[in-house]
Parts: sequence; structure tokens; C-alpha cells
Amino acid sequence: MSIAVCNLNEFIAYFPGESIDLKIKVGQPLHPEEPLSVALTENKRLQEDVSSDFYGFEFTGTALPLHDENGEVIGGIAVQVRRQSELRAISEQISDSLSQANEQIRSVSTGSNSLAGYSQELLGQSHRAGQEVENTDEVLAMIKRVADQTNLLGLNAAIEAARAGEKGKGFEVVANEIRKFSKETVTSTQKIRETMAQIQLVTKQMGLSIEQIATIGQEQAASIQQTSAFIEEIEGLSKRLNEFANKL
Repeated sequence: MSIAVCNLNEFIAYFPGESIDLKIKVGQPLHPEEPLSVALTENKRLQEDVSSDFYGFEFTGTALPLHDENGEVIGGIAVQVRRQSELRAISEQISDSLSQANEQIRSVSTGSNSLAGYSQELLGQSHRAGQEVENTDEVLAMIKRVADQTNLLGLNAAIEAARAGEKGKGFEVVANEIRKFSKETVTSTQKIRETMAQIQLVTKQMGLSIEQIATIGQEQAASIQQTSAFIEEIEGLSKRLNEFANKL
């Protein structure tokens, strides 16, 4: 705090404080519009909060008229109490920054939860794709059995055609074509099986990768939620600090 004493026209003493100094000089005339001059003119106590626009810091000023033994105003005393506006401004800035950070974290948290959900859905689709590939193996195995039976049937037909001599030559051509088609079917089935095996391998690798992504997404979502709770706690402390600063 600082204290200024004046007569009816000018300051006659000034005692600055450690953190508040209005640079008042002894002999400095009173300004007609300043609170101390108004308090003398109206003969009443005045108190008001002075913003930092005037002196670079905020303070509460109290002006009191001084009287002689006859009750006449002969001067006045002004007391300025420094308000902790800097502390309040810092706490407000911290609170605002934490609020913005929390909003960003909530947005990221929502994205992480969505990513984790999409990863789980993609993982399920990957598992279903692997099952479909396994079902394809059963179809290929059935096609191979049919091709093997067709080849055997063609072989028997060729034998019977050979026994029939000239009369069986036409049938022998058909039997050979059947056997040829059967062999081609077996070859194609084997190539398809190899291709499907590669697809199955890739699908399993994709499933493992997606599973890792899903796990990381869940861990990130949990971590972000913890961070958000921590920031909310700090934000609450900042608001309490702001309330404390306002009381200073």
C-alpha cells in the first residue's frame, strides 16, 4: 500500500509501498477530478477501484477528508492498496488455456474412440474374410474330388473304347477329352489353392496388424481420458486460484 497526504491545494507527503508507487511528489498540485480532490470538495469518504490503464497496475484507492477542531476540511489522506490483478490475470489465462486444451483433448478422445471402434469392426471383417478363405478350401477340395472321379471315369471309358475296337474310336476321343479337361481342372484347382493360401496368409497378417492398431487405439483413448481428467482437475484448481486472487 501507499499513503498520500495533502492540504486543500497540494500534496504535502507521500509514502510509496514496495509494490505500488504512484510517483506523487511533495508540492504536486491536486487535480480537480482525482478522487482525493473530490473527497475534499464533497467532504465525504470515497473509494474506487482504479484500473491498470492509468498507472500500469490495478489498485483500490480510498480518499478521506481531514478536519480541524471546528470540523472544517483542512486536507485529506489517500490510501492506495495494490490489488493482485497480475495473479488473477495469470490464473484466468491458465484457466482459459486449460479449457481450450481440454476441448482439443475431448475432440482427440472422440477420434480415438471412433478409431478404436472402426479398428474392431475391421478386425471382425478380417476374421470373417479368413473364414471365407477356409470355406473356399472346402469348395476346392470338392472340385478336386470331382475332377479325380471324372479322370477315373474317362480312363475307364478309354479302356472300354479300346475293347470295342473300331466301334469305340469316337467314344475314345470323348473319353480322352474328358481326361484332359479333368487334368486341367486339377491343375487349375491347385493354382487356385496356392493363391487362396497366399490370400489367407495376408489376411492373417492384416488381422494381426489391425488387432495391434485396435489395442493401441484403446490404450490411447484410455490415456487421453486420464489426461482429460487431470486437466479438469488443474482447471478446477486454477478457478480456485482465481477466486483467491479476486479476494486479495
